[in-house]
Amino acid sequence: MRSNTCITKRLTDHVIAGLAAHRDCCILHLTVTGWGGTKVEPLVPATRWSRNQLDKLLESGFPVSQVVLRIDPIILTEEGMQHVNEVLEAFKDSGVTRYRVSFIDMYKHAKGRFLAAGLALPHDTFHAPLELRKAVLQEFIDDGKKHGYTVEACGEPGIDSVPCVSQKDIDILGLTGEIILRGNADQRDACGCPANKKQILTRKPGRCGNRCLYCYWKNDN
Repeated sequence: MRSNTCITKRLTDHVIAGLAAHRDCCILHLTVTGWGGTKVEPLVPATRWSRNQLDKLLESGFPVSQVVLRIDPIILTEEGMQHVNEVLEAFKDSGVTRYRVSFIDMYKHAKGRFLAAGLALPHDTFHAPLELRKAVLQEFIDDGKKHGYTVEACGEPGIDSVPCVSQKDIDILGLTGEIILRGNADQRDACGCPANKKQILTRKPGRCGNRCLYCYWKNDN
C-alpha cells in the first residue's frame, strides 16, 4: 500500500476525477494564497475558483479530513495579509480543518522578478525576520482555535514544522503500521520529509506554467 500527497494550485476537473478514484490513499494539499491572477501569480486561478472546485471534490465523496489548505507562501506585507484574510474568508465554511502556512523566501532571482514587475520587495533578507514569522503564525494559531482549524508550518527555519509527507497523513489514511517513514530527505533547511518519499513527476524540473514570481526555480524552462 502506498499513500499519495497531491500538492496543487489547479484543482481541475481532471485532478478531481483522479483524487475521487483514489480517495482511499490520497491526501490533497490545495494551495491558495489569494494572489491568483495578479502580477505575483499571473496564471494561477482566483481564490473563488479554487473554493468552487474544492466543493466539487467534496461532493464527489472525497473526505474533507484528507484535505489540507495551504496558504503557501505568505507575503508579509499589508497587501499580502489582506490576501490571506480573503482566503480565510473564502474557505471558512468549507469544512477543511487542517491549514498549512509558509512565508516567502526571497531568492536573488525572485527579487529580480519582483523588481522587473514594478513590485516592492517584501524584505531584503532571504527569510522574513524570525520574530515576525512567529508572531504571524501565532495569530493563525489563535484564530484557528476560535474557528476550528489547526495550523502547521511548512519548512520554516526556526519554527517547528510538519513535513508535506508526515506520519499525520499516514494516520489519517488509516495506514498506520503499513507505511513506515524513514530518514530525512534533506531537501532544504527545515524540510522534514522522509528519505523514502518519491516524486512521481516525470517532466524535467523547472518553472511551471503558473509563472509565480517567487518560484525557487531560476530557469524559465
